[in-house]
Amino acid sequence: MSDFTSPRITEKRYIKIPPTALTASGTVNGLITVENTYCFKVGQCLLFKQGTIFFKAKIQRVISETQFIVIEPSESIVTKKKLNMSSFLAGTTVELQEVKRPVIDLLEIQRQVYEEEPTIALRTHQVDWLGRSYDASNPMPVQLSDGSIDIGTVNAELAVQLTHQDNVPNNGDIADSVKIGDGVETLAVNPDGSINVSINPTPSGNYKPVSTYNEVTSVVSSSLTTVAAYTVPIGKTAALYTADVSGSSIATYTVEVNSVVVDKKYTWFGGQLSERFEFTTPNGGSIQLLAGDIVTIKITHNRPTPGNFNAKIDVVEIG
Repeated sequence: MSDFTSPRITEKRYIKIPPTALTASGTVNGLITVENTYCFKVGQCLLFKQGTIFFKAKIQRVISETQFIVIEPSESIVTKKKLNMSSFLAGTTVELQEVKRPVIDLLEIQRQVYEEEPTIALRTHQVDWLGRSYDASNPMPVQLSDGSIDIGTVNAELAVQLTHQDNVPNNGDIADSVKIGDGVETLAVNPDGSINVSINPTPSGNYKPVSTYNEVTSVVSSSLTTVAAYTVPIGKTAALYTADVSGSSIATYTVEVNSVVVDKKYTWFGGQLSERFEFTTPNGGSIQLLAGDIVTIKITHNRPTPGNFNAKIDVVEIG
């Protein structure tokens, strides 16, 4: 693009076009080729310079981004006469001094902007610098830079074709991978086609299930006793999923994270003497733990004789 890509907009005169080199020799039919025809307008009288030769010609038609046709300055733009420009070789310069625009009759202006039937209206839609309407084959150029744009809520339909194998169902289709999850676990398809939760805490898959088991014996009545405890190692995080507890007599079991109670269960007369804590949420989540966090299971009972108890804490270590 030449250095006049952003000209001033004027009402009564054409802005100067600096010397611009022809990129190909002119033709016997008046065809001129330049790097870019931006700012070249029909009716302009241009000055061609080749060495000591100076020649004037008028633009009859701009036909593309790089080419236009010239005629004799005295001819009307509707003439069929051809101007031989073959003597002007590549490298010849063409320029335009700032000149007054030609006067156009008002009725002629109305004729030019009137849209024919079936539109029947004065044309107001935008066109590009070659006069071409913007449409699917000639989209309006838009560029966002050095900032952002907020267009609010957009209601739209998006057609998406997903396939789990290349070339299925059509030849040339490329397989897409879509995962469904909550940021910790993702759904996985089993070999039999069923779906279950795939524990995948990190994109790299660097995780490890860890179970911590412990027993205590001869626990006396009304004595709050720690049965099992787990501490997240330094440099790791963890997800708490389940905890199993049982004992030789009825008791109250409490799960704490950093000394804060997160759940409590009871065993009772005539019932089972074991319980399971489930920390997964309906969408597959779990209690998230940071390095140094401590999970503790404690029991207390009111039986007159000492009792024996055990607990197991199940987590997934991440990192």
